[in-house]
Amino acid sequence: MLVSRVPDVDAAYAACLAHGATPAGPPADRPEWGPTLRSAHVRDPEGNLWELQSY
Repeated sequence: MLVSRVPDVDAAYAACLAHGATPAGPPADRPEWGPTLRSAHVRDPEGNLWELQSY
């Protein structure tokens, strides 16, 4: 899994999907991972799993 910190998880998730990524987990707040953490997961066209996160 590759992790990328982004300023806006929802916008990054939408951009990834618009460019051919497959959804693997929609944007959601993850307080159990950190008090302000928000993340989403996508698979790129080669099948790599990406985590998009902001905190």
